[in-house]
Amino acid sequence: MSIATSLVCLILSASVLLTSCAKNPEVAKRAYLESGDRYFGQEKYNEAIVQYRNAVQQDPRFGEARYKLAEAYVRVNDPAGAYREYIRAADLMPTNIESQLKAGQMLLLARQFEDAKARADRMLAQDPKNLQAQILRGTALAGLKDLDSAIAQIEEAIKLDPDKSGTYDNLGALQLAKGDSEAAEDAFKKAVQIDGTSVPARLALAAFYLSAKRSGEAENALAQTLQLDRANLTANRALAFLYLATNRPADAEPYFKTFAEMSKTTAARLALADYYTLNNRASEAVPILNTVGVDDPQTFAGAQSRLAAIEYAGKQTKEAHTRLNDLLVRQPKCASALLLKARFLLAERQFEGALEQAKAATQADPMSTQAQLFLGQMYATSNQLGEAAKAFAEVLKLNPRAAAAQIELSRVQLAVGSIDASIESARQALKGQPDNLNARLLVSRGLIARGELAQAEAEMKVLLANYSSVAAVHSQMGILSVAKRDHIAAKRAFERALTLDGQSIEALTGLVSLDLAAKKMTDARARVEAHLAQMPTDARLLRLAASTWAASGDLGRAEQTLQHAIEIDPSNLQARAMLGQLFMSEQKLEQAKAEFDVLAKLSPQSNEAIASHTMVALILQAQNRPVEAQSQYEQILVSSPRAIVAANNLAWFYAERGNLDVALGLAQTAAQQAPDRPEINDTLGWIFYKKDLPGRAIAALQRSVEKDSTNPLYHYHLGLAYTKSGDRVRAKESLEKALALKPDFDGASEARRTLAPL
Repeated sequence: MSIATSLVCLILSASVLLTSCAKNPEVAKRAYLESGDRYFGQEKYNEAIVQYRNAVQQDPRFGEARYKLAEAYVRVNDPAGAYREYIRAADLMPTNIESQLKAGQMLLLARQFEDAKARADRMLAQDPKNLQAQILRGTALAGLKDLDSAIAQIEEAIKLDPDKSGTYDNLGALQLAKGDSEAAEDAFKKAVQIDGTSVPARLALAAFYLSAKRSGEAENALAQTLQLDRANLTANRALAFLYLATNRPADAEPYFKTFAEMSKTTAARLALADYYTLNNRASEAVPILNTVGVDDPQTFAGAQSRLAAIEYAGKQTKEAHTRLNDLLVRQPKCASALLLKARFLLAERQFEGALEQAKAATQADPMSTQAQLFLGQMYATSNQLGEAAKAFAEVLKLNPRAAAAQIELSRVQLAVGSIDASIESARQALKGQPDNLNARLLVSRGLIARGELAQAEAEMKVLLANYSSVAAVHSQMGILSVAKRDHIAAKRAFERALTLDGQSIEALTGLVSLDLAAKKMTDARARVEAHLAQMPTDARLLRLAASTWAASGDLGRAEQTLQHAIEIDPSNLQARAMLGQLFMSEQKLEQAKAEFDVLAKLSPQSNEAIASHTMVALILQAQNRPVEAQSQYEQILVSSPRAIVAANNLAWFYAERGNLDVALGLAQTAAQQAPDRPEINDTLGWIFYKKDLPGRAIAALQRSVEKDSTNPLYHYHLGLAYTKSGDRVRAKESLEKALALKPDFDGASEARRTLAPL
């Protein structure tokens, strides 16, 4: 029957019903219900919905029709309609167990746990041994998702942070709600007692144990489920991932195999292939992947991406790139392939290309947490910390419990000085993964930065108790000891870290810093020399070596070391920045300018780019090239309107050329962001002075003098402002102070002329 014919029949049947039953609503509603049932039985769900609605119009309290209307809504994937009608049906039929159960399940999906529990209690009052009611009550009390959701969360955790896949805390996504967990457990156990052969009851109990992080009991519940139903797909899949998450990969294998064999789905076969790959058994994964998804574009892409990754890991770089490129020709918006290409490029140190591919992956699939996380990591690597924070925040929108993203975000926040936010992000990660080493280290580091050393020490005690053989923990203890000015303890901690990990640059940096602070230049150089002999191409070590040579006065060797670091990796931003600064300290301004120009080009959107352009402008000023310097500052402000140094210095340029209104706007922009910086207040005060606003000039210039009383220029400007305001006494004091600090400062002649008549 065609769609048009079906529609005509529906209209005719409705009109007949309306004509024959108009005078008897009771008969009419039953007729509509029966008509709806016929359509439902024929799987014509839209037609059934029309008839059930007609029945409800005849009698809005017709619970049976509302229940069947809800069922039809489920079939056409209208969850809002199903939710609404299930609840209404249950309210109208309080003694109908099936109706109460469906309403309760819908309330669980809506996370209305109290209402779901009330439905379960109503059912149990009528039938205390009702198995489904017990499960519903326990689930409502615990606030759980189903077991499939638990497994999905484990998979997601492994994908986001594969190095931590052996940590059971990755199951923290199923945190217990604030309900009564003991009562929830009793309800699940009661369901098992009522029917010891019920697979759903045992799976519900297993889900509860997973949510409570009771892995042993979850394992037992799943094993008992498989005794009842050896081929149960959910139990096999759950046990496989439970063993993987608790670092027992060998135990997981038979369950992955059973799941793949019994389900016969490509997803299950891909999961088995992933299992083999994760456990360094790629040769067993390849035959599976070669036969997966040939006729399905989505699974084909997943299989080909996995094969390319295996080839790349096996040093078959050319073959991996070829396979991936062929896939992207067929599916240019395949997010998994784009992300893998980004990873390849990163491994090859093609940072710009990797970043572009990561962006493309997130555009192809904005819901991919893996792509968003990698994009954030790429931004962080290129020091685009604002963009990195946005990407990590996007991951957390998609998965609020993604510990990997919380930790990465915490690092970025600490780097930009948002210490409170950094500590909070790290603590959020600890809620899901209480034993996460990196999260606890970040909490400790944040507390040190905030000056809360006693609290930081408490965190370190926990870390030392649980991770006494981890070098990073002892390095952190050394950093804390330095903050406490206990250099003996700091040295001991750094040395312990180096004993545990001879390549720990953080520990070596700590020891070298202690040597330099104690003026033990020979010891500092010897430490660095010894490590350079072992790791001559390590970028971090080369930067430490350059700093050490410079601190000991050997600028030539520092320069050579940084140039060597850049030869090894031309995209090494930190080495280029250090070399530029070194050239400036040596007054090699053209060479410094060249380095900062390259640095800006390597990472055009990063904070380093703004800093590099600013350094170029400062060099131009130092070379007495004011027109070029002004142009450079103007370009900086086009791309970054709130760049503080550029705004301040350009304001000074404009003020000196009489463009006072624009200068004032720029100076105020800088002052809003850095109200305590003396040079910014000096610029602001000088502009007010030139605009004949001596009162406002004095207020700003006084702040400059308060913050830096050793700068003669600040006293000089303040003296001029006092002179303009008519305060001869304070003007005389300020001008004399300026000349006393430096008799030949720039402006000293004008200061003397102004002082003479006072």
